[in-house]
Amino acid sequence: MSFRNKMGTALHNLLESQGPDGATRVVRDLLETGKIQPTDFSLREIWEQCTFHEFGKVVPATEAIASSSFPKITGELINSRIISAYDAVPTIGDQLVTTVQSNVERETVAGFTDVETPDEIPELHEYKDGTMTEKYVTGQSIKYGKMLSVSEEMITFDKTGQVLARAQRIGMKLAQWKERLIVQGVQDINTTVYRPSNVPTAFYSTTNGNLQATNLFGEAGMEAILKLVHYQKDDSLGLDSNDYIGVAIMNPTVLIPQDLDVEASQLANSTLVPESNDNAVNTFKGKFKVLSSPYITQQSPTTWYYGDFKEDFWWTEVWPLQTFTQPANHDDAFKADVKARFKTRMFGGIMSVDVKHSYKSTA
Repeated sequence: MSFRNKMGTALHNLLESQGPDGATRVVRDLLETGKIQPTDFSLREIWEQCTFHEFGKVVPATEAIASSSFPKITGELINSRIISAYDAVPTIGDQLVTTVQSNVERETVAGFTDVETPDEIPELHEYKDGTMTEKYVTGQSIKYGKMLSVSEEMITFDKTGQVLARAQRIGMKLAQWKERLIVQGVQDINTTVYRPSNVPTAFYSTTNGNLQATNLFGEAGMEAILKLVHYQKDDSLGLDSNDYIGVAIMNPTVLIPQDLDVEASQLANSTLVPESNDNAVNTFKGKFKVLSSPYITQQSPTTWYYGDFKEDFWWTEVWPLQTFTQPANHDDAFKADVKARFKTRMFGGIMSVDVKHSYKSTA
């Protein structure tokens, strides 16, 4: 279906009444409200309608001089398809990280440790200063992106479907790539997310008190992890045995490979203990959320994770998903018959700011 058939008016009429920028805004609004879809347009239709507006007659794409309207309006279609595809990908990453806006490539997060416990203050006595030893962690943000070009041949042979399909794949792949970065980061696959004093350090370890070996998932495994949580100490008050506060897991989540999905879902939702033969009440019912990902399954069929991951992991976002349209009359229009070019990018990275709210169990 063409724009004329869908809206009851030709695109060039819209261009004449609103001008290139106004027409672009109208098309954007129609796409955002769902009144039209990218598939309601064709590249050839847009080209001919744009050149009709600019030169007063319809001319073949091979003879037309590219107008500024074509990349703008085509860009709205491409951007709409990229963004909708990006948003449609099922992911769990955003449930595992806290997104923090950043304006630097390498983020430094300062904190304090070894702070003295509160003092008992008698009436009319002065408060004592606490001593603090500064600590910090760092994280690295990286830029990712892709370019999509529309050639003269794509217009001449009206390859609208192929162009929209490529735009959709770009949006999907960017969402999947971000998901991979986050889920692998939460697992600390390459020992790069936790960088105290800018030194790459294993996130899960017995030293950090968040690693439990030989701990199969199940009722007994959950009990072992919860005991590990109870032994964890928040170092904002120091690490002395009598000078600490405990760690609270406010939003408990279990990350599992697909191999453990049935067992984890049963433990999270069943009234009775799934692994019990005596109809014992399941005390874990409703006490944690279950999430799974191929990026966990591919690492191990038995390793699983428990915690409030948003407390430990940040996604430092320099740029969110962005789309750009290259201005008309660029060099490649002459050298390579490129009539429009569109860029999609994002800039960010995962880092750890703490190690006390996320726990790993291996079989």
